[in-house]
Amino acid sequence: MSKLNIYKASAGSGKTFALTLEYFKIIFSFPQEYKNILAVTFTNKATEEMKNRIIGELHLLAEGEKSSYGPLLCQRFGYTEEQLKNRATVLRTLLLHDYGRIAVTTIDRFFQKIIKSF
Repeated sequence: MSKLNIYKASAGSGKTFALTLEYFKIIFSFPQEYKNILAVTFTNKATEEMKNRIIGELHLLAEGEKSSYGPLLCQRFGYTEEQLKNRATVLRTLLLHDYGRIAVTTIDRFFQKIIKSF
């Protein structure tokens, strides 16, 4: 899977929602792909918000609680609520056990890693 998506939008326009939904579309299709996803943001605050959103929303989905992502994912994948809950439970466990591999970083940190590799 080699796909690049770039989202450019102003503050408060729903970037975090859109990025999290794209992240979910990938990991709900291919659970191990979280290791190959890189999300780059501009600020540390946005980085933390994104990681918290991913884990927080997976938790809501796994517990069968209300989430804005639930209906979208059920529609996309044809899941029942129970199937969504089961899939989210597996994904939540997977990501929490390998939290350090969730690659959401700032553009500055990303370039620092690139430079240090040379």
